[in-house]
Amino acid sequence: MRMGTVASTAFSIVIIARNEARNLPRLLDGLGTFADRGGEILVVDTGSIDDTPAIAQERGCRVESASSRFDSLLDVERATEIERRFAAEGEGPLVEAGQRLFHFGQAREYASQLASRRFVFQLDGGDEVLAFDIDAFENWIASGRATAFEYGQLFGNVSLRMARFYDRDRYHWEGRVHEMLSAVAAPGGASRLACDASHLLVRHHKDENKPRSYLAGLALQVIEAPQRPRWWHYLGRQLYYEGRYRSAIALLETHAAKEDVWSAERSQSLCYVGECYEGLGSDREAHEAYGRALALDSTRREPLLRLASLYSRRGEFEAAVQRARQSLAIPRTCAYPELEANYTWVPHSILYWSLFWLGRRDEARAHWEICHRLAPDEEIIRDHARLFPPASAVAMGAPVPPPSASGVNP
Repeated sequence: MRMGTVASTAFSIVIIARNEARNLPRLLDGLGTFADRGGEILVVDTGSIDDTPAIAQERGCRVESASSRFDSLLDVERATEIERRFAAEGEGPLVEAGQRLFHFGQAREYASQLASRRFVFQLDGGDEVLAFDIDAFENWIASGRATAFEYGQLFGNVSLRMARFYDRDRYHWEGRVHEMLSAVAAPGGASRLACDASHLLVRHHKDENKPRSYLAGLALQVIEAPQRPRWWHYLGRQLYYEGRYRSAIALLETHAAKEDVWSAERSQSLCYVGECYEGLGSDREAHEAYGRALALDSTRREPLLRLASLYSRRGEFEAAVQRARQSLAIPRTCAYPELEANYTWVPHSILYWSLFWLGRRDEARAHWEICHRLAPDEEIIRDHARLFPPASAVAMGAPVPPPSASGVNP
Protein backbone atom coordinates (compact mmCIF):
# COMPACT_ATOMS: atom_id res chain seq x y z
CA MET A 1 0.00 0.00 0.00
CA ARG A 2 1.57 3.27 -1.09
CA MET A 3 0.37 6.84 -1.11
CA GLY A 4 -0.88 7.85 -4.52
CA THR A 5 -0.77 11.18 -6.28
CA VAL A 6 -4.51 11.91 -6.48
CA ALA A 7 -5.32 13.57 -3.18
CA SER A 8 -8.41 12.55 -1.23
CA THR A 9 -9.13 15.81 0.52
CA ALA A 10 -12.51 15.30 2.17
CA PHE A 11 -11.59 13.26 5.26
CA SER A 12 -8.81 11.64 7.27
CA ILE A 13 -8.75 8.16 8.76
CA VAL A 14 -7.46 8.06 12.33
CA ILE A 15 -6.37 4.92 14.19
CA ILE A 16 -5.56 4.85 17.90
CA ALA A 17 -3.27 1.91 18.54
CA ARG A 18 -1.23 0.23 21.22
CA ASN A 19 0.53 -3.08 20.55
CA GLU A 20 -1.46 -3.78 17.38
CA ALA A 21 1.40 -5.23 15.28
CA ARG A 22 -0.57 -8.42 14.69
CA ASN A 23 -3.85 -6.73 13.74
CA LEU A 24 -2.78 -3.54 11.97
CA PRO A 25 -1.83 -5.14 8.60
CA ARG A 26 -5.34 -6.57 8.25
CA LEU A 27 -6.87 -3.15 8.86
CA LEU A 28 -4.51 -1.34 6.49
CA ASP A 29 -5.08 -3.92 3.75
CA GLY A 30 -8.75 -2.91 3.76
CA LEU A 31 -7.77 0.75 3.39
CA GLY A 32 -5.47 0.25 0.40
CA THR A 33 -7.66 2.08 -2.11
CA PHE A 34 -8.00 5.06 0.20
CA ALA A 35 -4.23 5.22 0.68
CA ASP A 36 -3.57 4.84 -3.05
CA ARG A 37 -5.79 7.87 -3.65
CA GLY A 38 -3.63 9.97 -1.34
CA GLY A 39 -5.88 9.76 1.68
CA GLU A 40 -4.36 10.51 5.06
CA ILE A 41 -4.17 7.57 7.46
CA LEU A 42 -3.02 8.82 10.84
CA VAL A 43 -1.90 6.29 13.47
CA VAL A 44 -1.66 7.68 17.00
CA ASP A 45 0.45 5.27 19.03
CA THR A 46 -0.33 5.26 22.76
CA GLY A 47 2.71 3.43 24.07
CA SER A 48 3.33 0.31 22.01
CA ILE A 49 6.20 -1.99 22.92
CA ASP A 50 5.86 -4.02 19.72
CA ASP A 51 6.34 -3.04 16.03
CA THR A 52 3.08 -1.10 15.67
CA PRO A 53 4.73 2.28 14.78
CA ALA A 54 7.20 0.67 12.34
CA ILE A 55 4.45 -1.27 10.53
CA ALA A 56 2.34 1.87 10.20
CA GLN A 57 5.25 3.86 8.78
CA GLU A 58 6.19 1.09 6.34
CA ARG A 59 2.62 1.13 5.05
CA GLY A 60 2.74 4.86 4.38
CA CYS A 61 0.76 6.04 7.39
CA ARG A 62 1.47 9.22 9.27
CA VAL A 63 2.49 8.20 12.79
CA GLU A 64 2.25 10.35 15.91
CA SER A 65 3.31 9.18 19.37
CA ALA A 66 1.14 9.94 22.39
CA SER A 67 3.22 7.66 24.62
CA SER A 68 1.59 7.48 28.08
CA ARG A 69 -0.18 10.83 27.71
CA PHE A 70 -3.60 9.35 28.54
CA ASP A 71 -2.46 6.90 31.19
CA SER A 72 -2.90 7.36 34.93
CA LEU A 73 -3.01 5.21 38.06
CA LEU A 74 -5.98 4.71 40.33
CA ASP A 75 -5.08 6.26 43.67
CA VAL A 76 -6.12 4.96 47.09
CA GLU A 77 -8.68 7.72 47.67
CA ARG A 78 -10.57 7.06 44.44
CA ALA A 79 -10.37 3.29 44.84
CA THR A 80 -11.86 3.62 48.33
CA GLU A 81 -14.69 5.81 47.02
CA ILE A 82 -15.51 3.31 44.27
CA GLU A 83 -15.76 0.51 46.84
CA ARG A 84 -17.88 2.61 49.18
CA ARG A 85 -20.34 3.71 46.52
CA PHE A 86 -20.72 0.69 44.27
CA ALA A 87 -19.72 -2.56 46.02
CA ALA A 88 -22.61 -4.49 47.53
CA GLU A 89 -21.88 -6.36 50.72
CA GLY A 90 -19.53 -9.25 50.09
CA GLU A 91 -18.76 -8.34 46.47
CA GLY A 92 -15.64 -6.24 46.91
CA PRO A 93 -13.00 -5.34 46.23
CA LEU A 94 -14.12 -4.15 42.80
CA VAL A 95 -10.86 -2.35 41.96
CA GLU A 96 -7.30 -2.07 43.22
CA ALA A 97 -5.33 1.07 43.98
CA GLY A 98 -2.42 1.43 41.58
CA GLN A 99 -4.13 -0.15 38.58
CA ARG A 100 -3.68 1.50 35.20
CA LEU A 101 -6.39 3.77 33.79
CA PHE A 102 -6.64 4.90 30.19
CA HIS A 103 -8.81 7.84 29.14
CA PHE A 104 -10.25 6.74 25.80
CA GLY A 105 -12.34 9.87 25.25
CA GLN A 106 -9.37 12.23 25.63
CA ALA A 107 -7.25 10.02 23.39
CA ARG A 108 -9.85 10.08 20.61
CA GLU A 109 -10.33 13.83 20.89
CA TYR A 110 -6.56 14.40 20.75
CA ALA A 111 -6.21 12.16 17.70
CA SER A 112 -9.13 13.88 16.02
CA GLN A 113 -7.50 17.28 16.36
CA LEU A 114 -4.21 15.98 14.91
CA ALA A 115 -5.87 15.00 11.63
CA SER A 116 -5.32 17.31 8.66
CA ARG A 117 -8.96 17.11 7.52
CA ARG A 118 -12.06 18.35 9.33
CA PHE A 119 -13.99 15.13 8.70
CA VAL A 120 -12.49 12.23 10.61
CA PHE A 121 -13.17 8.50 10.42
CA GLN A 122 -11.88 6.81 13.58
CA LEU A 123 -10.99 3.13 13.63
CA ASP A 124 -9.39 0.78 16.15
CA GLY A 125 -6.37 -1.40 15.46
CA GLY A 126 -8.51 -4.53 15.75
CA ASP A 127 -11.00 -3.36 13.11
CA GLU A 128 -11.35 -4.68 9.57
CA VAL A 129 -13.03 -2.65 6.81
CA LEU A 130 -15.23 -5.02 4.80
CA ALA A 131 -16.86 -2.44 2.49
CA PHE A 132 -15.98 1.18 1.82
CA ASP A 133 -17.47 3.39 -0.91
CA ILE A 134 -14.99 6.27 -0.76
CA ASP A 135 -16.64 8.22 -3.59
CA ALA A 136 -20.00 8.23 -1.82
CA PHE A 137 -18.48 9.82 1.27
CA GLU A 138 -16.49 12.32 -0.77
CA ASN A 139 -19.72 13.41 -2.48
CA TRP A 140 -21.77 13.55 0.73
CA ILE A 141 -19.17 15.66 2.48
CA ALA A 142 -18.88 18.01 -0.50
CA SER A 143 -22.67 18.44 -0.59
CA GLY A 144 -22.86 19.40 3.09
CA ARG A 145 -25.69 16.91 3.64
CA ALA A 146 -24.39 15.50 6.92
CA THR A 147 -22.14 16.24 9.86
CA ALA A 148 -21.70 12.54 10.72
CA PHE A 149 -22.23 9.13 9.12
CA GLU A 150 -23.86 6.14 10.78
CA TYR A 151 -22.72 2.72 9.59
CA GLY A 152 -22.76 -0.93 10.59
CA GLN A 153 -20.10 -2.55 12.77
CA LEU A 154 -19.94 -6.22 13.66
CA PHE A 155 -18.78 -7.44 17.08
CA GLY A 156 -18.93 -11.23 17.06
CA ASN A 157 -22.62 -12.05 16.64
CA VAL A 158 -23.78 -8.54 17.59
CA SER A 159 -24.39 -5.88 14.95
CA LEU A 160 -24.17 -2.25 16.04
CA ARG A 161 -24.79 1.09 14.40
CA MET A 162 -21.74 3.32 14.85
CA ALA A 163 -21.04 6.97 14.01
CA ARG A 164 -17.29 7.40 14.39
CA PHE A 165 -17.13 9.18 11.03
CA TYR A 166 -17.85 12.82 11.76
CA ASP A 167 -17.12 16.53 11.44
CA ARG A 168 -14.80 17.28 14.37
CA ASP A 169 -16.08 20.86 14.52
CA ARG A 170 -19.59 19.56 15.29
CA TYR A 171 -18.79 16.71 17.71
CA HIS A 172 -16.49 15.99 20.62
CA TRP A 173 -15.64 12.85 22.59
CA GLU A 174 -16.81 12.25 26.16
CA GLY A 175 -16.10 9.44 28.60
CA ARG A 176 -13.16 7.56 30.01
CA VAL A 177 -14.41 4.14 28.87
CA HIS A 178 -17.05 3.18 26.29
CA GLU A 179 -16.62 6.76 25.14
CA MET A 180 -19.17 8.44 22.89
CA LEU A 181 -19.51 11.39 20.55
CA SER A 182 -21.64 14.32 21.63
CA ALA A 183 -22.83 17.10 19.36
CA VAL A 184 -21.39 20.57 19.86
CA ALA A 185 -23.91 23.39 19.97
CA ALA A 186 -23.35 25.25 16.72
CA PRO A 187 -25.36 27.11 14.06
CA GLY A 188 -27.07 24.65 11.77
CA GLY A 189 -27.02 21.83 14.32
CA ALA A 190 -25.81 18.31 13.64
CA SER A 191 -27.26 15.71 11.31
CA ARG A 192 -26.37 12.05 10.76
CA LEU A 193 -26.67 10.24 7.46
CA ALA A 194 -27.40 6.52 7.74
CA CYS A 195 -25.30 4.40 5.40
CA ASP A 196 -26.02 0.87 4.28
CA ALA A 197 -23.57 -2.03 4.21
CA SER A 198 -22.49 -1.29 0.64
CA HIS A 199 -21.23 2.15 1.67
CA LEU A 200 -19.36 1.13 4.82
CA LEU A 201 -19.15 -2.00 6.93
CA VAL A 202 -16.61 -2.68 9.68
CA ARG A 203 -15.87 -5.80 11.68
CA HIS A 204 -14.08 -5.64 15.03
CA HIS A 205 -11.83 -8.53 16.01
CA LYS A 206 -11.45 -8.76 19.78
CA ASP A 207 -7.93 -9.69 20.83
CA GLU A 208 -8.44 -11.99 23.82
CA ASN A 209 -4.76 -11.69 24.74
CA LYS A 210 -4.91 -7.95 25.45
CA PRO A 211 -5.48 -7.05 29.11
CA ARG A 212 -8.65 -5.07 29.78
CA SER A 213 -9.83 -3.38 32.95
CA TYR A 214 -12.84 -1.14 32.39
CA LEU A 215 -14.61 -1.16 35.73
CA ALA A 216 -12.59 1.56 37.48
CA GLY A 217 -12.92 3.96 34.55
CA LEU A 218 -16.66 3.35 34.32
CA ALA A 219 -17.08 3.93 38.04
CA LEU A 220 -15.16 7.20 37.85
CA GLN A 221 -17.45 8.32 35.01
CA VAL A 222 -20.50 7.88 37.23
CA ILE A 223 -18.80 9.72 40.09
CA GLU A 224 -17.65 12.58 37.85
CA ALA A 225 -20.84 12.93 35.78
CA PRO A 226 -23.76 11.31 37.62
CA GLN A 227 -26.21 13.28 35.48
CA ARG A 228 -25.29 11.13 32.45
CA PRO A 229 -27.64 8.09 32.62
CA ARG A 230 -25.67 6.00 30.15
CA TRP A 231 -22.67 5.84 32.47
CA TRP A 232 -24.90 4.12 35.07
CA HIS A 233 -26.00 1.61 32.44
CA TYR A 234 -22.44 0.87 31.35
CA LEU A 235 -21.14 0.44 34.90
CA GLY A 236 -24.04 -1.82 35.86
CA ARG A 237 -23.50 -3.91 32.74
CA GLN A 238 -19.78 -4.29 33.52
CA LEU A 239 -20.54 -5.40 37.07
CA TYR A 240 -22.97 -7.97 35.64
CA TYR A 241 -20.30 -9.20 33.20
CA GLU A 242 -17.92 -9.68 36.12
CA GLY A 243 -20.45 -11.61 38.19
CA ARG A 244 -20.91 -8.87 40.82
CA TYR A 245 -24.66 -9.37 40.62
CA ARG A 246 -25.86 -7.54 43.72
CA SER A 247 -23.71 -4.52 42.94
CA ALA A 248 -24.93 -4.56 39.34
CA ILE A 249 -28.61 -4.68 40.27
CA ALA A 250 -28.42 -1.41 42.22
CA LEU A 251 -26.82 0.47 39.31
CA LEU A 252 -29.08 -1.01 36.66
CA GLU A 253 -32.26 -0.35 38.64
CA THR A 254 -31.15 3.27 39.09
CA HIS A 255 -30.72 3.60 35.34
CA ALA A 256 -34.01 1.89 34.52
CA ALA A 257 -35.87 4.27 36.83
CA LYS A 258 -34.77 7.35 34.86
CA GLU A 259 -37.87 8.23 32.86
CA ASP A 260 -36.14 10.64 30.47
CA VAL A 261 -33.84 7.90 29.11
CA TRP A 262 -34.21 5.87 25.92
CA SER A 263 -36.77 3.16 26.73
CA ALA A 264 -34.85 0.45 24.87
CA GLU A 265 -31.76 1.11 26.97
CA ARG A 266 -33.78 1.10 30.22
CA SER A 267 -35.38 -2.16 29.11
CA GLN A 268 -31.98 -3.71 28.52
CA SER A 269 -30.87 -2.64 32.00
CA LEU A 270 -33.82 -4.61 33.37
CA CYS A 271 -32.85 -7.60 31.22
CA TYR A 272 -29.42 -7.50 32.88
CA VAL A 273 -31.18 -7.23 36.25
CA GLY A 274 -33.10 -10.40 35.41
CA GLU A 275 -29.91 -12.21 34.46
CA CYS A 276 -28.31 -11.09 37.71
CA TYR A 277 -31.21 -12.54 39.68
CA GLU A 278 -30.96 -15.80 37.72
CA GLY A 279 -27.28 -15.86 38.62
CA LEU A 280 -28.28 -15.47 42.27
CA GLY A 281 -30.85 -18.26 41.97
CA SER A 282 -33.83 -15.91 42.37
CA ASP A 283 -36.17 -16.91 39.54
CA ARG A 284 -39.18 -14.98 40.86
CA GLU A 285 -37.26 -11.68 40.83
CA ALA A 286 -35.80 -12.51 37.43
CA HIS A 287 -39.27 -13.12 36.01
CA GLU A 288 -40.50 -9.81 37.40
CA ALA A 289 -37.51 -7.92 35.92
CA TYR A 290 -38.02 -9.43 32.46
CA GLY A 291 -41.71 -8.55 32.62
CA ARG A 292 -40.89 -4.93 33.43
CA ALA A 293 -38.35 -4.89 30.58
CA LEU A 294 -41.02 -6.04 28.15
CA ALA A 295 -43.51 -3.46 29.42
CA LEU A 296 -40.94 -0.69 28.92
CA ASP A 297 -40.06 -1.65 25.36
CA SER A 298 -41.76 -4.24 23.17
CA THR A 299 -39.78 -3.39 20.00
CA ARG A 300 -36.97 -5.90 20.68
CA ARG A 301 -37.01 -9.65 21.13
CA GLU A 302 -34.61 -9.76 24.09
CA PRO A 303 -37.13 -9.49 26.97
CA LEU A 304 -39.44 -12.11 25.46
CA LEU A 305 -36.59 -14.52 24.80
CA ARG A 306 -35.27 -14.07 28.32
CA LEU A 307 -38.71 -14.96 29.65
CA ALA A 308 -38.99 -17.92 27.27
CA SER A 309 -35.58 -19.21 28.29
CA LEU A 310 -36.44 -18.88 31.99
CA TYR A 311 -39.72 -20.78 31.49
CA SER A 312 -37.95 -23.50 29.54
CA ARG A 313 -35.24 -23.92 32.18
CA ARG A 314 -37.95 -24.32 34.82
CA GLY A 315 -39.81 -26.90 32.72
CA GLU A 316 -42.74 -24.55 32.00
CA PHE A 317 -42.69 -25.47 28.34
CA GLU A 318 -46.12 -24.19 27.28
CA ALA A 319 -45.22 -20.70 28.54
CA ALA A 320 -41.82 -20.96 26.84
CA VAL A 321 -43.47 -21.79 23.52
CA GLN A 322 -45.89 -18.89 23.85
CA ARG A 323 -43.15 -16.31 24.52
CA ALA A 324 -40.82 -17.67 21.83
CA ARG A 325 -43.63 -17.54 19.25
CA GLN A 326 -44.42 -13.96 20.29
CA SER A 327 -40.81 -12.98 19.69
CA LEU A 328 -40.92 -14.23 16.10
CA ALA A 329 -43.52 -11.58 15.30
CA ILE A 330 -41.12 -8.74 16.20
CA PRO A 331 -39.03 -7.46 13.25
CA ARG A 332 -35.62 -5.93 13.79
CA THR A 333 -36.33 -2.19 13.87
CA CYS A 334 -34.80 -0.92 17.13
CA ALA A 335 -31.41 0.78 16.97
CA TYR A 336 -30.32 -0.59 20.34
CA PRO A 337 -27.75 -3.40 19.82
CA GLU A 338 -29.03 -6.93 20.19
CA LEU A 339 -27.67 -10.38 19.45
CA GLU A 340 -28.01 -11.24 15.77
CA ALA A 341 -29.00 -14.74 16.89
CA ASN A 342 -32.17 -13.34 18.49
CA TYR A 343 -33.41 -12.64 14.95
CA THR A 344 -32.26 -15.93 13.47
CA TRP A 345 -31.96 -19.21 15.39
CA VAL A 346 -32.46 -18.51 19.12
CA PRO A 347 -36.31 -18.41 19.10
CA HIS A 348 -36.38 -21.67 17.15
CA SER A 349 -33.95 -23.30 19.60
CA ILE A 350 -36.31 -22.57 22.50
CA LEU A 351 -39.26 -23.77 20.43
CA TYR A 352 -37.79 -27.09 19.36
CA TRP A 353 -36.56 -27.89 22.85
CA SER A 354 -39.83 -26.97 24.55
CA LEU A 355 -42.01 -28.68 21.94
CA PHE A 356 -39.91 -31.83 22.18
CA TRP A 357 -40.51 -32.15 25.93
CA LEU A 358 -44.20 -31.44 25.37
CA GLY A 359 -44.28 -34.48 23.08
CA ARG A 360 -45.04 -32.46 19.95
CA ARG A 361 -42.21 -34.07 17.99
CA ASP A 362 -43.18 -33.08 14.45
CA GLU A 363 -43.39 -29.38 15.37
CA ALA A 364 -40.15 -29.70 17.31
CA ARG A 365 -38.39 -31.27 14.33
CA ALA A 366 -39.46 -28.41 12.05
CA HIS A 367 -37.93 -25.82 14.38
CA TRP A 368 -34.78 -27.90 14.90
CA GLU A 369 -34.31 -28.07 11.14
CA ILE A 370 -34.62 -24.27 10.92
CA CYS A 371 -32.05 -23.96 13.71
CA HIS A 372 -29.67 -26.35 12.00
CA ARG A 373 -29.94 -24.43 8.75
CA LEU A 374 -29.43 -21.03 10.39
CA ALA A 375 -26.67 -22.08 12.81
CA PRO A 376 -24.97 -25.18 11.41
CA ASP A 377 -21.85 -24.65 13.53
CA GLU A 378 -23.64 -24.56 16.89
CA GLU A 379 -22.43 -27.72 18.62
CA ILE A 380 -25.47 -28.20 20.83
CA ILE A 381 -27.82 -28.01 17.84
CA ARG A 382 -25.75 -30.57 15.95
CA ASP A 383 -25.76 -32.80 19.03
CA HIS A 384 -29.55 -32.60 19.26
CA ALA A 385 -29.84 -34.28 15.87
CA ARG A 386 -30.09 -37.47 17.96
CA LEU A 387 -33.48 -36.25 19.17
CA PHE A 388 -34.79 -36.22 15.60
CA PRO A 389 -33.69 -39.42 13.83
CA PRO A 390 -34.64 -39.84 10.16
CA ALA A 391 -38.14 -41.14 9.54
CA SER A 392 -36.73 -44.43 8.25
CA ALA A 393 -34.90 -45.01 11.53
CA VAL A 394 -38.04 -44.29 13.54
CA ALA A 395 -40.01 -46.73 11.41
CA MET A 396 -37.41 -49.40 12.20
CA GLY A 397 -37.82 -48.82 15.91
CA ALA A 398 -34.74 -46.70 16.69
CA PRO A 399 -35.06 -45.35 20.26
CA VAL A 400 -35.70 -41.67 20.85
CA PRO A 401 -34.55 -40.24 24.23
CA PRO A 402 -37.62 -39.95 26.46
CA PRO A 403 -38.64 -36.60 27.95
CA SER A 404 -37.32 -35.78 31.38
CA ALA A 405 -38.15 -33.17 33.98
CA SER A 406 -34.77 -31.49 33.74
CA GLY A 407 -35.97 -28.51 31.76
CA VAL A 408 -32.45 -27.84 30.50
CA ASN A 409 -32.27 -25.36 27.64
CA PRO A 410 -30.59 -26.32 24.36
